Amino acid sequence: MTIVVLESGGTERNPSIDALNEIENVGRPRAKDQWSVRNRILGGSSHTWGGRCVGFDEIDFESRAWIPHSGWPLTMEEIDPYLDRSAEHLGLAIGRGFSDDRFWSIANRAAPVSEVDRSLLLPFFWQFSRDIAESYPFEYMRFGRHLRDQLGNNVTLVTGATALRVLSVESGMSVQGLEYATLDGRRHTLAATTVVLCAGGIENARILLNSGPQGRAGLGNDHDQVGRYLMDHLRGPTGLFELRGSASLQRRFGRYNVQGHFFRAGLRLSPETQRREQLLNCAGWLGEVLSPDDPWDALRRFSAGKPRLPQDATSVLRNAPLLLRGAIDYFGARNGLPRKLQQLSLDCMCEQVPDPDSRITLSERRDRLGMRLPKVDWRSHPYEARTMHRMAELIASEFERIGLAKPRLAEWVKDKAPIPATFVDVAHPTGTTRMSNDARQGVVDVNCEVHGVSGLFVSGSSVFPTVGHCNPTQMIVAMAVRLADHLKMVRIGSTPVEVRANVG
Repeated sequence: MTIVVLESGGTERNPSIDALNEIENVGRPRAKDQWSVRNRILGGSSHTWGGRCVGFDEIDFESRAWIPHSGWPLTMEEIDPYLDRSAEHLGLAIGRGFSDDRFWSIANRAAPVSEVDRSLLLPFFWQFSRDIAESYPFEYMRFGRHLRDQLGNNVTLVTGATALRVLSVESGMSVQGLEYATLDGRRHTLAATTVVLCAGGIENARILLNSGPQGRAGLGNDHDQVGRYLMDHLRGPTGLFELRGSASLQRRFGRYNVQGHFFRAGLRLSPETQRREQLLNCAGWLGEVLSPDDPWDALRRFSAGKPRLPQDATSVLRNAPLLLRGAIDYFGARNGLPRKLQQLSLDCMCEQVPDPDSRITLSERRDRLGMRLPKVDWRSHPYEARTMHRMAELIASEFERIGLAKPRLAEWVKDKAPIPATFVDVAHPTGTTRMSNDARQGVVDVNCEVHGVSGLFVSGSSVFPTVGHCNPTQMIVAMAVRLADHLKMVRIGSTPVEVRANVG
């Protein structure tokens, strides 16, 4: 089997390629700098991601009566083997089973004596990706740096090749190939009987909407589902802590060094609380605003050979006691490195309601390649604000009860006001080609093949029916491994890990 990978960008950032990420926004405010959330470059958005990895919670896969359009056609148990296999791709110490109380045994540590009420909140842990091939010991995995070395003999990588539209037979029931443009603007056709779109939650939908036979409203869009159910994460501060007296709080909910990998502690809403109060899933953790003279940032620039002199040298000298304490914490207590902060907040990140009217359509405006821009109508809902209000209140009351520093809740939380407009998207566009067993309710089937279009597959968070409360990268990689298994099985007849659909 011959595989061709088309990548819109190259190995270096290119302003003319960046411009192809332009959108027309008609909904909730979004990040103005698209590079901060979408990277057209070899390796994609791993160039700017924050490295956080974790799988979804069991409740995320359930059809929840109080959340319209919730539920996956897969269970968590069916995803688990792929989370395990995602670890080697993401540079993780372990693929799953680390985000709950099992963390303490994995870390070979005693669990805290005083803990939050488990009927209200649950401990939660994120693991940070690590690229062990990099000189800086905690560099996140940047996929583009190693991709060329990992390609098989049957794989051809073409950079500077922007996918424009999928080509299909006249009926639209199977694919014939792909049209793409090179950096000079010239268009080319690549013949293929199997096409996999891996362009992200916005571009996957855009390409499908720009595709299909003449007179059709997109490919795989017979039921007007392409582009609908756009979700992201609403994330931001819900309260502030006094820095003075917060040392024990920072140790408990800070970073942990386990087997040379960093983990971060936080909390999530318990399933009991979600069901009892009809809330969405939500997580909370300590948000840190670093001081401009944080010495660890200065040391990282020194290790990369790009110090800012004389400021970085001054920062290291002035903050020598913090560096010493950090070395003791790291090598002795096996904690993360303490940072010099100017602010400590209670940050929360909330799941969104799957809303068919939150969507991507096509603008009348076009990019320099002549393709219609994505028109983004991202919406938020009172459900999300109510969930974040409650999450912040529960954490504040539980911290006070167990003797930890209590946050001063933000005014918008105390006033039960809508989520501030400053809470913009955080590079997690999800749901625009959602997975479903019913073609009238989604775009792809349980194997990520577009309903009614043989040979056309979609990979990425755009196939997720719900977004959960956590960063999607590990789930994206796990689902990509699962799709690769399926393609091997149906295209070349090899036997992958068994995959079964939940059709109940």
